[in-house]
Amino acid sequence: MANVKPIRVFVDSDVIISSLISEFGAAYFLLNNTKSVELYISNLSILELERVVKRLNIKSDVLNTFIATRLTTVKIDLPYLKIQQQFSDYVRDTHDAHIVAGAKKARADFLISYNIRHFVPEKLREDFQIILLTPGLFLQYLRIL
Repeated sequence: MANVKPIRVFVDSDVIISSLISEFGAAYFLLNNTKSVELYISNLSILELERVVKRLNIKSDVLNTFIATRLTTVKIDLPYLKIQQQFSDYVRDTHDAHIVAGAKKARADFLISYNIRHFVPEKLREDFQIILLTPGLFLQYLRIL
């Protein structure tokens, strides 16, 4: 049997938070029960997650363990303003530009987010060959493989 290339998936922080809050959703299943998928996050997304976890009173060690055991972190070295400028064509809100920068750096096949309206899917697909989906739609995609 031929080796199948794993699917590279960049995960938006909203998906990670959802999986930490509930064990009964698509986000949890995607992040904990898929074997043919490599999951990526960026150093900037981790900073965002740390703020949200604190605000929601989720134990930071739960987040840290999850990141260490399940995700691969890509490092974005660009200044935040440069990221916003460079990736502004791919987002409807420049505060989400770091997500696109991370997905590009990870060479992701997919960007998974509940906030798909924050992105410009046609540009992501055209320029970076990244497909934008919600966790549920991505799980449906995996079922047909």
